[in-house]
Order: sequence, then structure tokens, then C-alpha cells
Amino acid sequence: MINYERLSKKEPHFHRLTGLSLMEFGQLYDKFYSAWWMDIRRRSPIQGRQRNYGGGKKSKLVSLKDKLLFILVYVRMYPLLFIQGLMFELSEGKTCLWVHRLLPILDEASGYTHKRPVRGEGKSLDEVLEEYPELRELGVLGDGMERPMKRPQDGEAQKRQYSGKKKRHTKKNIVLSHPQSKEIVYLGKTHEGSKNDKKCLDEEDLHCRGGPVPMGLDLGFVGYKGENIKTIMPKKKPKGKELTETEKEQNRAFSRIRIRVEHSIGGVKRNRSVADIYRNFKENTDEFFLTIACGLHNLRVTHRHHMWN
Repeated sequence: MINYERLSKKEPHFHRLTGLSLMEFGQLYDKFYSAWWMDIRRRSPIQGRQRNYGGGKKSKLVSLKDKLLFILVYVRMYPLLFIQGLMFELSEGKTCLWVHRLLPILDEASGYTHKRPVRGEGKSLDEVLEEYPELRELGVLGDGMERPMKRPQDGEAQKRQYSGKKKRHTKKNIVLSHPQSKEIVYLGKTHEGSKNDKKCLDEEDLHCRGGPVPMGLDLGFVGYKGENIKTIMPKKKPKGKELTETEKEQNRAFSRIRIRVEHSIGGVKRNRSVADIYRNFKENTDEFFLTIACGLHNLRVTHRHHMWN
């Protein structure tokens, strides 16, 4: 059986199973503890409850650290429920119950750590700039992130979700990352996989007050214009002509910077729950996976950025 006491003695194994170091786990645990007891308080007033919290049969997930380890392993490895149950000596049914109980708590904990990105549901860039004022000068890097899903059975849904990339059906989100720390600072709403990146960004309706904010994008966003947003893109090769050596060097310099948003997306997809084909059926579980994966990525990069500076 896997538990925190045993696994914490083997930090390389702990890191590979959770994606976090012991120190990063400790930082997250403090917030998870608060989110857990907030959840207990919300559940306590349920009328008709026959016993207080803590009564009845004791769980195999004895401590709160075991509970955090359980859900981190699930988000990181995304195993079948019965395999997750075997690792923690739980039945498949109990494993399912614990997953859906702990996912919202972990998501709330990432919000308490201020590592959860701003969600793109009627939000502007002003919220991002309040927390990261340096981005007015540095700018942000943007790209589309796709997550594979099962092929829908409905014909119209198949057309909407078909990406064309790797012949997969996907969901798509626009992400904006910090050019230095590689944090995901903005996570757009979920779109169908058939939409191109430019149309998805148009529907985000991004805007901000004050002077224009630079935004580094690739050629998939040609034609995008945002309010108070200055788009920066590589120079496209003219039809029938070649780029000059100066233009090629400028494109290479820009690519060395813009690749950092690809690194950010790669960091999010270290969690198999957003990299593998989504197979859960409960509503909003996929959104929990996505915001949690972004929060865990931000926790890692900020902790390691501070360590090296």
C-alpha cells in the first residue's frame, strides 16, 4: 500500500508519482488543510445527519497527507480507478468516491496558493496585470492548448470536436504565460477542437485599461486584434519570395522567446489527466483536471525559480 510515511522516505519515487518535491508538497499541504476543513464546515449543517464527522468506519486514507498524496497521484498518473484502488488498498467504488470528493478540494487549495490562473469567463487582462504588473513591459506569450477526448457518438458533435491534428477529437483552451517564470497566468474558456486558435482568442474578448500590452503569438493568430493589445508575430514568408537574412534572424530571436509558452503547456501536460484521452463522465471533472494541472505547474515553476535566484 502507498502512503505518505513510506513514500516520503524515497523522494525520487515521490517526485515521479506526484510531480512535486517534498518541499512543494509541504507548501501545497498547508492550503489543502485549509480547503479540507472549509469543506467539512460546509457539509456539517446537513439536516438529518445521523453522526458527526469522523464517526463510522475509518478510511484507509488515514491522514490528510495520505488524502493529498492520493489525489496528486491520480491527477499525475491518471490510472484506471481499480489500479488506483490497488495502490491504496481501496475498492473501485471507494476510489471513485474519494476522487470526486478530493478534486474540488485540491482545486480550491491551488486557489489559496494564488497559483490558479485567471479563468477566461468574462475576465479581462486587468486581473492578470494587477498580480503581475511587470507584464505591461515584458508582455505575455499566448498559444492554444488541446486536450484529447473520446470520439463523440453524435455526428454533429464529432464535427465540432474534430481537431484534424493526429486525427483526434479534442477540447481547446487559450493560455497566456509569463515570459520569464513560465507561469500560466491566464486560462481561457473551453472551446470545440475544430475552432482555430485565432477564433478562440477572438471569443475570449481580451482587453485591458492603460497602455497597450505586448502579446507574443504564432502565425495561427494572424489577423487577431485586441483592445489595448499589441500583437507580436514572426514575419511570414511572402508568396514566391524569400525572407531576408535580417528577417530570418528576427524570427529566430522571437522563436527563442515564444517557445517558453510551449514549455509551459508541456509543464501542464506532465499531468496525464490532461494529456491522455479524457474518460471521466461526471460533469466539470475535466475542468477540475485542467485548473489543477495549471496550478501545480505554477507551483513548481515559481518554487524552482526562487530556488535558483
